[in-house]
Amino acid sequence: MTCRPADCRVRYNGGMGTLILAILASFSIALLIKYNETHKARTEVVLASNYLSASAIGWAVLLLNSSGSAIQEIGRETWLLGAGGALLWPGAFFLMMWGVRRYGISLAGSVARLSLSVPVLFALLFLRERLAPATVLGVGCAFVAFLLLSPFRRAHGVGAEAARERLDRQAVWYFPALVLIFGIVDLWVNLHHTVAPGRERFLFVVLIFSGAAACAWCAVALRRLRPDANAVIRGLLLGVPNFFSTYLLMEALRAPVFVGLSAIVYAIYSATGVVLAFVAGAVLWKEPLTGRNRLGVGLAVVAVVLMNLR
Repeated sequence: MTCRPADCRVRYNGGMGTLILAILASFSIALLIKYNETHKARTEVVLASNYLSASAIGWAVLLLNSSGSAIQEIGRETWLLGAGGALLWPGAFFLMMWGVRRYGISLAGSVARLSLSVPVLFALLFLRERLAPATVLGVGCAFVAFLLLSPFRRAHGVGAEAARERLDRQAVWYFPALVLIFGIVDLWVNLHHTVAPGRERFLFVVLIFSGAAACAWCAVALRRLRPDANAVIRGLLLGVPNFFSTYLLMEALRAPVFVGLSAIVYAIYSATGVVLAFVAGAVLWKEPLTGRNRLGVGLAVVAVVLMNLR
């Protein structure tokens, strides 16, 4: 059954509005990570504190949107995916923080968006989603845009010395690991959306952030790190967009306009995030942009436009 044009516009605007908010929340995470790294805040304490505020918001949302018996009715899928997410989320954050410190917000943030390949391939191969020709072209432009964002440093010397500088050996393992773990994190949300009841989505988010907080603070205790007030406050602030980026992405996947189109959601989420990361890196922190970088950003913009053609 088709909807009336006015109803379709309302559904589209509502779903797209939720997705835009998810993108802005994710972008805010990248900005706060960069700020923390430039001010040398203790990474482990920031990470652990971030999950305290994220889990607190999650519990508040859960209590406001469900009855007291909701926790007793939690399904096995939500338990398993929530526990797995409690390990995945801190791991992804540690990787991103290390990469932002070494490569900058533009490069680390944009290459992380290559993780788009994991949920998109899952949607096309396992969920059998069908995309319009313009959407397929848009997804293709997004992949090419990300590949143009090279993880290799420019050489400044000559001969053998220049060759060594051109290839960053740590980038060889770091960027594939970053793409893989962020791809699994992105896929994790869609897995729960696919296999678990929608009413358990708040519990899913709470399990992730509560478990991640426990794991992160155990790591802080084992390393005998002394939490300082500055790092704790910065972590608590970081937890706010961290919660809403996950929660709003889940809501966008549930929006009627995006039913059966999770590949589009992830492609728009990733491509727009790349553009914002590069603009912020160039404008706020004066990170250099090569010709390939600019071309990649331009293709990302084209990709977003194509994927929104209906």
